[in-house]
Amino acid sequence: MNGAALTQFLIDITRGDRKDAFAETPDVVLASSGLDENLRAAIRERNIGALWEAHAHPMALLYFARASGWSSERYYRCIEGTGRC
Repeated sequence: MNGAALTQFLIDITRGDRKDAFAETPDVVLASSGLDENLRAAIRERNIGALWEAHAHPMALLYFARASGWSSERYYRCIEGTGRC
């Protein structure tokens, strides 16, 4: 899975056509995503650091972080590499 495909998936579940389905049945949407198990787990666990390391685009990842309840401060601290995700 490349960063572009991961980024598109994050956009789809936060702002796109899979948003409602993901909110209702995230495991079903994840199962049909084509993502490997590590990325599906990172999304389930809201592991922003792992998704960043998988090359998700920062804006798509920010939308996902916000949808997951993260503050902007926490998000930027995480992607700056401080290890404080």
